[in-house]
Amino acid sequence: MARLDMEGPFKLKDVVIDREVSADLIGNYALGFMNKKGKFVVKFIGRSDDSLRDGIKAAGKKYGGGLFSRLFGHDTLDKFKFSFATDVETAYRVECRLFETFGGTAKLLNRQKPTAP
Repeated sequence: MARLDMEGPFKLKDVVIDREVSADLIGNYALGFMNKKGKFVVKFIGRSDDSLRDGIKAAGKKYGGGLFSRLFGHDTLDKFKFSFATDVETAYRVECRLFETFGGTAKLLNRQKPTAP
């Protein structure tokens, strides 16, 4: 079974992101939703090399539901998980591993492979 090894899941809301994610740290995140069995379903993998908090908020605005969900017919992404990284290379390696583990562009909303820092 694939594992994220991240904190969460938390509600994908700015006030929750501000409370849970320290400012100005780097790291990785996953967006998703809870299925009927209470399992977190990963639909997007991301990385931030400067502000993890801002990265999660931006991805949430893009993929968190509303018009995007209706247009592309996916479940509303209303939860996130995250982990901090010590440096951008580590964050990149984690992003690559998770991207492949959770199905890449075939299963995730990510439209391209992770790019090197």
